[in-house]
Amino acid sequence: MRTLTSVLLLFLVALAPLPTAAASTACDYSSDATESLQLVREAYDLLEGLFVERLPSEQLLTPASQAVWERAAVDVPSLGDTSPSGLVGRSEVEEWPVFAGVYCAAWDASDVPLDALAYTAIRAMTRAVDEGHTRFLTPQMYLDHEAWAAGDSRYDGIGARLRSNPLGVQYVFPGSPADEAGLAFGDNIVAINGDSAADMSASDAVILVRGEAGTSVQITIERPGLDGLQTFDIPRARIRIPVIESRMIGDIAYLRLQGFPTPDLTEGVAEALREFRAEAAVALVLDLRGNTGGRLDVGTMIASYFLPVNAPVYQQTTRRGQHTTAVSLNQKIWDRPMVVLIDDATASMGEILASALQEGSVATLIGRTTAGAVAGSIVVPLSDGSAVQVTTLRIDSGRGELLNNIGVHPDVEIAVNPDDVRAGRDEVLDVGLDRLRTQLSAERQTAGEAPAPAATSPSSGGVAPVN
Repeated sequence: MRTLTSVLLLFLVALAPLPTAAASTACDYSSDATESLQLVREAYDLLEGLFVERLPSEQLLTPASQAVWERAAVDVPSLGDTSPSGLVGRSEVEEWPVFAGVYCAAWDASDVPLDALAYTAIRAMTRAVDEGHTRFLTPQMYLDHEAWAAGDSRYDGIGARLRSNPLGVQYVFPGSPADEAGLAFGDNIVAINGDSAADMSASDAVILVRGEAGTSVQITIERPGLDGLQTFDIPRARIRIPVIESRMIGDIAYLRLQGFPTPDLTEGVAEALREFRAEAAVALVLDLRGNTGGRLDVGTMIASYFLPVNAPVYQQTTRRGQHTTAVSLNQKIWDRPMVVLIDDATASMGEILASALQEGSVATLIGRTTAGAVAGSIVVPLSDGSAVQVTTLRIDSGRGELLNNIGVHPDVEIAVNPDDVRAGRDEVLDVGLDRLRTQLSAERQTAGEAPAPAATSPSSGGVAPVN
């Protein structure tokens, strides 16, 4: 899925909204407020009915109540049982009517637009789940998701991937407006359009940064090593993210995957691997840095190009039990030395694939521990065109190792220096290439062959930029 955040591992199933309960979904004095409240109820029912674990109503409704009161800027303590405190000690049957009263009173006491109030409540519920794949999508974010799921990797923005905790720049696409303006990896974002970004997540920031091509966004950053703040006025443009990139670096193949959005990617990867073999590539660098995940079936198919039949890829747990997914067909294409590059923006199916290759002893992982955002989810549209992404699967590694909130640890850890990145140097790729050359040299010596001459890497020799 896209990185609106974080960036995602999806079944990409579009379901019709679940029916909402008729009771306590109306504000007596306003049909508009009632419609807004019903939208919140749709999201609440989805979370209660589909999330991988049973969620107590209070876990969802208490933060939602607090959020709408804060958004409405109402004096809570003076309002008694119509305030969020009225949820305390209630039974589950009573909790929704109490929340509905809170919501309607908040709307009546403020001039907050109804969609903003509903989105505030829904976003608070998804955040309360505290799970990286459960989140709220605005109508525009849902349209972007649908386009990505259909294989259209374009959007209007500045061409930068963001990270959370703290909010900052994870990656800048070469030639993008962000790149031309001077935004760079490692920059910490202090403000967006003049508003503080101190408590902002990457997914929230994406909503502000993206917009219609031709408009601009103001981003204020703090850059390690430099005094003071810098502010960039960055024009938005149509951004296209290449999902797959392949090339040769000397006699070593290089394949980068940004995600697993559509089934046709599997043939693209297979074709690239066959071409590498035809070009007599002696080893492979599989670059999964910044890979935002995607479809389980697509990632599993790609895993089968490197792993033998019956090799486990991942274990999934749902409300109905546990199941292990393994390579089911003999489709192995690549059996030569291989390294996989990962970082803290490698997420979801990117993490699962990296873990499967590591556990299958077919690749060495190099870089940084991955994002730890590993779960299976579906995106369900709401009646106004927005959507909720709901985690329906807990996913562990093929051998049962926890991945979510933990990540995949590299075999060789490399701390990235932002100054190297800004200068066009890619130390992680350099280490991967050096490791492969060392392995190949040892194999040749064992076989009694002369070692091959070293090839120049694109990062240190400037042959080609790394995207």
